[in-house]
Amino acid sequence: MLSGGTMVDTATNYPINKRPEDFGLAVRWLADWAEHNADSNLALTVKIGSRDNMGSPDVHLAPDDIARASDLLMGQFGSALSCVSIHWDNRSDDGVHGATVAQTVEAMSKLEQQGLAIGLSGIRHPEAYYKANPSLSQKWIIQVKENLKTHAARFAYEAWFPDAKYLAYGINLGGLKTEVSKTNSSMELRNINIPQAFTEKLVDFINTSHEFEPRPTTLNELALAASFVNPALSGIVIGPRNTDQLDSTLSYWKSLQTLAEKSKGQKIFTQLFEELPSD
Repeated sequence: MLSGGTMVDTATNYPINKRPEDFGLAVRWLADWAEHNADSNLALTVKIGSRDNMGSPDVHLAPDDIARASDLLMGQFGSALSCVSIHWDNRSDDGVHGATVAQTVEAMSKLEQQGLAIGLSGIRHPEAYYKANPSLSQKWIIQVKENLKTHAARFAYEAWFPDAKYLAYGINLGGLKTEVSKTNSSMELRNINIPQAFTEKLVDFINTSHEFEPRPTTLNELALAASFVNPALSGIVIGPRNTDQLDSTLSYWKSLQTLAEKSKGQKIFTQLFEELPSD
């Protein structure tokens, strides 16, 4: 692939645009691309379980559902399918749902035994997944919403999965800009409201002399840098809106890999976090 990247993340219910006819469209697009680019070394993560693309929490996560979904994906992508991940689950480990969570985890364990990586994303009660099979606790690849404003999602998982692999999404706070967001911006569509004082502090950091290199010059680069030096994260999931954003993000990330001193960066960004105003 261009820029050396091979890892792609999607979900069976993408795009979540409340148009039923588009349910599964992202997977179909990727399957078509993979068919015409067999030598791409694609490593695909697919989140499964959601019943629709309306943004509802309804899921199909019975063992038969997981088997059907994974069989279909393996048929579409073959060895390019790298990881199957549970997408959204509000069930707890109580007497009502505990047994069904255990069945879901057992089905995922079978996928892991077949050589697929397994993941979690948007799990309301991670303790239910841990209690169902503690031996998988180091196997999960867990996607968490983590950025300059919050670490709460990761903290909730880490209580049960301290040695799991964590990937951060939403790192740039929905496309936070220094100017007032435009109508239909990503922040507005996602109902994200960032206090002005918070944004001003981040801009001050960018414009103030400090020792971190490569120096971030935009809020997106600042988010990338903070994620890169975060020792709890194994990587990030990005969602650029166009190829220019993709190119600039990959370019800065490469410069981080080449130039950044993680230990120095951890100290600098720890101090920044401590100085950021709360809501």
